Amino acid sequence: MRMNKFLLASLVVLLAVMGVSALRRDTHVRRTATLRENIQWQAGTNAMADAQATVETLRGEVRDKKNQLKDAMNHAEISPELLRLLDGDLSKGNLAAWAELRRQVGIGWDASPDYVLVSKAALKDLEYERLVYRKRASDVTSDLLGLAPDEKAALAAAVQRVRGAPWGEVQRTEPNGDIVAQYTVQPPDAESMQNTSNRFAADIAAAVGQERADLFFPHAWRELSADLAPQEAQTMTIRRTVTDGEPDLVCEILQNGKVSVSPVRYAHIPMYPSGWFINMFPGLWQDLAKRENFELPAKFQQH
Repeated sequence: MRMNKFLLASLVVLLAVMGVSALRRDTHVRRTATLRENIQWQAGTNAMADAQATVETLRGEVRDKKNQLKDAMNHAEISPELLRLLDGDLSKGNLAAWAELRRQVGIGWDASPDYVLVSKAALKDLEYERLVYRKRASDVTSDLLGLAPDEKAALAAAVQRVRGAPWGEVQRTEPNGDIVAQYTVQPPDAESMQNTSNRFAADIAAAVGQERADLFFPHAWRELSADLAPQEAQTMTIRRTVTDGEPDLVCEILQNGKVSVSPVRYAHIPMYPSGWFINMFPGLWQDLAKRENFELPAKFQQH
């Protein structure tokens, strides 16, 4: 009997302990859920406050813009077209408004005796010499692109790398009879030209940035490639002749079945056949005469 009472008492105590433990767990779960809800509520409150602050800021900007436009509308010198432009109408057809805007800010056609404002699209198509002697950026190029000294040097280095690239095969023919020098140059193959063009474009972009490279590269490449390599095989022949009873030299250029003839002169136009000739003979006629062992005519210094 006593054992039954003891077991019953133990069971009651055990049930009480389990009930208290369950109550504690339930209390902890409820406290955790309440804390999470409080955190979420606080985050939502903060987000709503930020959104309200942003809305108030935007409303203030809109009010300021409306006030500015209202003030501008009372300005007799500002046209309705310019007002629409200032209000965000950037349509390309609004050319008069753009012209008025340039005048209002002092960059109109007659604002400077030396400069005018043009679009970059127009600048890209302007015809002017990009390179001087096919070696460095021209003064016009430097001014238009705002080139710094280090950028000019980088451009000159890029041009020199192009000049040093393979520009077709040059074949020398042994002098014979009245021929004192003869060279034939073959144009480079398409793949070689494309590789050189790609390297030049990359060098220019690295030197001055892609935007200015787009304004410089296409024309500069045409100037270089046209000067350094003929489109068709070209043969240069330097031949002895007599002019007004005196020994003389003439330069014959054979290309595409046609022959052009000019005297060999220091300052005669054309002074030399093509860019490949400059690469082979930096000293021009004097270098050629030294290499082929012939004398320049007495009239060489004449125009």
